[in-house]
Amino acid sequence: MTGRFQSMVDQPTIGPKTRDDLAATLLAALGVAIGFAFLAYLCVEVPRAYDHLTPIWLSNGFLAACLLSSPSRRWPALMAGAAVGALTAGAHAGDSPLVNVILVTLNLSEALLAAVAVRRVTGEMIDLGRPRDMMAFVLLGGFMAPMVAGTAASSIHTLIVGGDLLTNVLGWVLNDILGMLTIGPCLVVFFKAGLYLRERPLSRDGVLSIVICCLMTAVVFAQTKYPLLFLVPPAMLLAAWRQEVLGAALSSALVAAIAMVLTISGRGPIHLILAGTDTQSTVLQLFLAVSTFVSLPVAAFQRQRRAILAHVVETRAAAERSEARYRLLAESALDIIAHSDLNGQMTYVSPAARAILGYEPEELLGAEYLKILLDEDRATIRRVVEVQRNCPKGVTAPPAETVEYRAFRKDGRMIWLESRPTLACDPVTGEPTGITDIIRDVTARKTLEMDLRAARAEAEAAAAVKGEFLANMSHELRTPLTAVIGFANLLADEPDLSPRGRRYVDRIATGGRTLLATINDILDFSRLEQGRITLNPRPVAIADLVSEVLEMLAADAAAKNLVLRAVGDEVAPPELRLDPERVRQVLLNLVGNAVKFTEVGEVRLETDYDVQAGRLRVSVTDTGPGVTQQDQALIFARFAQIDAALTREHGGTGLGLAISRGLIELMGGDIGVESTLGQGARFWFEIPAQTGPGDDADEAGGEDDIPLPPPGSRVLVVDDNAGNRELVRSVLEAVGVEVAEAVDGEEGVAAAAAAPFDAILMDLRMPRLDGVAAAQRIRAEEGPSARSPIIAFSADVRSGPLDPVFDGATPKPLTVLSLLSTLATALAAPRPATA
Repeated sequence: MTGRFQSMVDQPTIGPKTRDDLAATLLAALGVAIGFAFLAYLCVEVPRAYDHLTPIWLSNGFLAACLLSSPSRRWPALMAGAAVGALTAGAHAGDSPLVNVILVTLNLSEALLAAVAVRRVTGEMIDLGRPRDMMAFVLLGGFMAPMVAGTAASSIHTLIVGGDLLTNVLGWVLNDILGMLTIGPCLVVFFKAGLYLRERPLSRDGVLSIVICCLMTAVVFAQTKYPLLFLVPPAMLLAAWRQEVLGAALSSALVAAIAMVLTISGRGPIHLILAGTDTQSTVLQLFLAVSTFVSLPVAAFQRQRRAILAHVVETRAAAERSEARYRLLAESALDIIAHSDLNGQMTYVSPAARAILGYEPEELLGAEYLKILLDEDRATIRRVVEVQRNCPKGVTAPPAETVEYRAFRKDGRMIWLESRPTLACDPVTGEPTGITDIIRDVTARKTLEMDLRAARAEAEAAAAVKGEFLANMSHELRTPLTAVIGFANLLADEPDLSPRGRRYVDRIATGGRTLLATINDILDFSRLEQGRITLNPRPVAIADLVSEVLEMLAADAAAKNLVLRAVGDEVAPPELRLDPERVRQVLLNLVGNAVKFTEVGEVRLETDYDVQAGRLRVSVTDTGPGVTQQDQALIFARFAQIDAALTREHGGTGLGLAISRGLIELMGGDIGVESTLGQGARFWFEIPAQTGPGDDADEAGGEDDIPLPPPGSRVLVVDDNAGNRELVRSVLEAVGVEVAEAVDGEEGVAAAAAAPFDAILMDLRMPRLDGVAAAQRIRAEEGPSARSPIIAFSADVRSGPLDPVFDGATPKPLTVLSLLSTLATALAAPRPATA
């Protein structure tokens, strides 16, 4: 049961649309059969009743019109219906079966030939309102097909029945031509009557012209005294002119009907011809054919003319609407829209000129617009316009340039305008016609720009003042710190110091170092903001650098019972090229923070090196309180302190991580943090670092190999601070160096000119004569110490590159290692001989 039902479902069915189309095709075939038979009967039997020859053969024209008005898929059914009707009509007329079949075949072939030939030109949809389609129907369907098929049919009929061949051929062909041109166009037009009525509805004048045509035909063919056939064609032309294609088709059909009925009944001017019925029939056929052939093409051309006029009117209306729309846009625009000719004369200015310039548009036409411009800006406008105007013919104009200039309003106030002159060309010929410009008031923007420039200049001046202030403060703060830290270190080395005194000295040194770290943070951050920090990469043993950092923080970690260890430094390359001071500074910040904020557990410093990428990756992991996701986004910002309670407990400026980020980015690296609250934190950074020693690879040394200046060397110390001079003297005399002092730059120049010294320590900031100027004078005066190494001795040596006059530098606050190693290096370097 299921299979049976499935097979029923799978069988193709005829849908409603298919059934409707089949019914329409069958109905059309039935109509063609009846119509063909009726017209054949009418054309044969009616003239025979009045003892006349057939004057016109309408059936073939009827079939051709039906084929042209139907889709090609219906043609077989229509041809079959026409065959049935034709055979029936032939049998009724008394034709023998052979003659009947032959004539039916030739008649159907004529109609089919006409339809195929016309459709090849017009396509599926024929419209006799188009001159091309009308001419195709008249020439191919009305003449070519009847001449071919009619000649064959009449020749065969003459061979079978007998008679004069030429007379039979001429009469047969004329009958077919007349039938094709009379009923064919009329039916094609009637089938599309709805289209033509929508385009040209029936009017009083149209109906009246058709009535006049019928009355004129009736008057002409109702009398037999006068040859008035010439009066009918003008009446048909009038109907074609008034009602176009539909009027021409109606008038042609009505004229043919009236003329044939009255002629067959023995009336009309045709009977004035006394040559016999054959000649009378031929004259009537020629008259109707010529009348139809004249009226239908005239109607088609009239329809085409009306369509062209309507298109012209619509195009003109569209152009007027477009012009009105663009004029509305121009008049509503807030910017001035202007156009000038190639001579620079303004030909159009939009109404926005009233609001922007205070002038009426008419007041700015011609050369008046240039008069309101600032004199010094006119040349700029002319240059930009000339570039567009002088573009060679056939060459694309360069892109329009935006120009800003000043102009005066009508009330005398000066404003800033911005325009973009663009070459305008004729859309048809491409020839330049003028310059189109859009002018905008940019006074508010220019005022804002000038305010911003002034604010920027003010900010830059303030930054310069801040930098100068920080530099001065650096000197003023580091100078006393040099004495505090230096003498505290010397005092701590005294063997007779009591435990209490030693504890006090340690407190002094610790406080001095803490203050120095704060000062360094502030100054380093300021220099990072100003881009004044330079890197000094050189070969460094990363394992030694890690050990040095951990050793410096070991005491703080031990005080809190924290484990401080390094991981991975033993697998790193022996030497990497980087700036050890800046990497050490970052490591001290990261490890110092980890030790500061971790109460229990460990701090682990891990290093790893990617040989292929040439990058060093360092991470510091602790077991402290961790950092929230929200705080991780802020932790590298300047002055960021994420917990006020921890800040009060541990202190700090909040600049350490911001400085670290700035230094790492300056080295071309990245820095970040990974943490979960309550599970510790991992701070990491990654920097490029090439392997292998450089030219100065053997300069690195440990603290156990401190180079010392040769005993007996004479050193001149130039510094305006007595404490610093005494500190340097204490350190150098302890290693056998003879020290002389000068209190400022002037005394230093005089001392260097008076006696030879092996080296000169020169402070940079001193009264009367600063350190750079003093060093330059010592070199220039060619005294006994002119070729001696001069070492910069100041807090400013950290801020940037040294002046070339110096041979080295040691920063303040002073460290024994830095002073001795810098001095020993300078004294060991070969010096040019004195003049």
